Amino acid sequence: MRRIHRLVITSFLGPFVMTFFIVMFLLLMQFLWKYIDELVGKGLGMNIIAELLTYASASLVPLALPLSVLLSSLMTFGGMGEHYELTAMKSSGISLRQIMMPVIILAMFISAGAFIFSNNVLPVTNLKMKSLLYDVRQQRPEFQITEGIFYNGIDNYSIRVGKKDPATNQLYDIKIYDHTDRRGNVSVIIADSGHMQMTADRRNLIITLWNGSVYSELEDDKRPPDKTYPHRTDIFREQRIVIEMLGFELMRSDESIFRNSYQMLNASQLKHTQDSLNKEISQRTQDYYDVLLQNNFFALKADGHSNLTTLSATTMSFGFPGSPQRISSTFASQQSISRSAESPAGTEKATPMPKDTVFWPVKQVTGIDILLNTYTITDRYMILEQALSNASSTMNYILSTSSTIDHETKLLRRHEIEWHRKFTLSFACLIFLFIGAPLGAIIRKGGLGMPTVISTLLFILYYIISLSGEKFARESILTSFQGMWLSSFILIIAGVFLTYEATNDSAILNLDTYYNWIRSQLGLRKNQMIEKKAYLTGKFDYVFIQKTELQNSFRYIGELAGDCREKLINDCSPGKIIRKIMENKSYDYLIELGVHYNGLFHEILLSNWFRVPYFQKRIGEFPALQYKTNHRYFSSKKFRIFSIIIFPVFIVRFIQYIIVVRKLRKKLQVIADLSFGMITLLDRSIMNIDFEDHI
Repeated sequence: MRRIHRLVITSFLGPFVMTFFIVMFLLLMQFLWKYIDELVGKGLGMNIIAELLTYASASLVPLALPLSVLLSSLMTFGGMGEHYELTAMKSSGISLRQIMMPVIILAMFISAGAFIFSNNVLPVTNLKMKSLLYDVRQQRPEFQITEGIFYNGIDNYSIRVGKKDPATNQLYDIKIYDHTDRRGNVSVIIADSGHMQMTADRRNLIITLWNGSVYSELEDDKRPPDKTYPHRTDIFREQRIVIEMLGFELMRSDESIFRNSYQMLNASQLKHTQDSLNKEISQRTQDYYDVLLQNNFFALKADGHSNLTTLSATTMSFGFPGSPQRISSTFASQQSISRSAESPAGTEKATPMPKDTVFWPVKQVTGIDILLNTYTITDRYMILEQALSNASSTMNYILSTSSTIDHETKLLRRHEIEWHRKFTLSFACLIFLFIGAPLGAIIRKGGLGMPTVISTLLFILYYIISLSGEKFARESILTSFQGMWLSSFILIIAGVFLTYEATNDSAILNLDTYYNWIRSQLGLRKNQMIEKKAYLTGKFDYVFIQKTELQNSFRYIGELAGDCREKLINDCSPGKIIRKIMENKSYDYLIELGVHYNGLFHEILLSNWFRVPYFQKRIGEFPALQYKTNHRYFSSKKFRIFSIIIFPVFIVRFIQYIIVVRKLRKKLQVIADLSFGMITLLDRSIMNIDFEDHI
């Protein structure tokens, strides 16, 4: 067992290391393709680019490990199945679970290492990569002038070059606008030719100009409005301009400004931040409800006017349940208090209403209506304005608080997703092993061809499900646990199913099984006659057949195959084919040929002639003959009528029938030619010598 385990581990480690670096290279190319526009043309040194690629490679490791495990396990067990190594192990009594055990233990170590890397190394590399990428994005483009276009990349200067000589780096027809005085285009330099050169430290640009002039406007604040602007013209043969190149060097930012992002935290820090965000959201939500309930619904004041204003604003704006009854009871209590004090007889005297009181017509009188009708029109307008003001301020408070809570909830989901990601990507290494290993044992294809295709499709499926689950978690449609572990739950079920099928030697995912089934349904199978008779093996006494008798049998088969081919050519017109499809019957002459053909080969396999190697090789060239042209799906008359109504079904059957007939014609011709060839072969002297040596 130790040797077998050593064989499995060594077979797995080689492809794993190779595929890991291949996947890392592909993912890194994808990273470069994404950020290529932000890297090119900024004069970055190789050390900066190498540093950025190193950090990017580290961030891609958790994503590359699951795909490498999947691809390498497919290659390993697919190759072992292709070379019958798995068959030999199983025949020795070793189960697939025992064969996979060393790789399972290795995958557990890989998963643990992936989690440690994601929890400890990845936050640091993400911090450094984000900081460096931010600095690269802020980096100004490299100084580069295009012919005929003004270049404004240098502060306070606008430069135009008419023509450039790439060989000598010489510039012609130069025009420079100097804006250093902050007064617009008051200074222009024009030169016939020139040369630009950066200093060694790339901090200054030296422009050497020849044969030109400088136009400068002179400042004169006391000139009248209609006076022309005074200017000065300086002509030079050679002039040098030194421009300080500020902002073209890479400025490194402080990494602490990115340190609190969720991608830069480990598992414990993410958990601590989640607890803080949960407490903050809970406290803010509680304050939100308290403010709404206390200040807007149940804020009762001592004086009746203020009480009416608050309650009417709340009731009219929000339709608070029970408000009319509450206001009616309040109004009744106020009325009882405002009545005249006790009379001597203990009777009450009602207070008369104001003379300018106007009642609003309403369809249904409520407590609010009764209370409002006790006030003048001026008071009512004041009450309504106060109600609208209260409603507007309350609505603004609701919108601002809801926006804040939504933002904090999304931030909380981000932290929860990142916390679960550290576990899901690590656990995916183990899941993909239970998918790749049994799948490779089932398909039995090694190398980089088929395993690469299958693993790519599976990983794309996993990635799509992961992205969908993450999106659902961000939108709070699913919980963070459900969204991030959705792909793992689906794939682990697939892994258990594949492991069970591979343990029971199922051919459910063997592509050859489906390929041969499709060919058999279409009548396109290419197997030979000897393959169909392969079950006749073992130790038995062979039957002795005379050479002349065998020659007569081949002659009869050849003539019968030729006659059948001629008849089949006459029966392949479209009308006859349609009639044959509707009858769903095979050709009688083909059935007769098939019976004799199978009987002959049955006798040959049990005869003394089949022991001769050369004869056995030549007899293996005879094709298997499928002499039945009917189809089991068309055995029902109702289905045949249904196929005519559903026109595409009948067309498919018609085309399939034509293909079968053409294949039969070719096979009949091959059978006839080979049969007559065997007659000639049996008469050769070398055949008789070989026959005497083996019999």
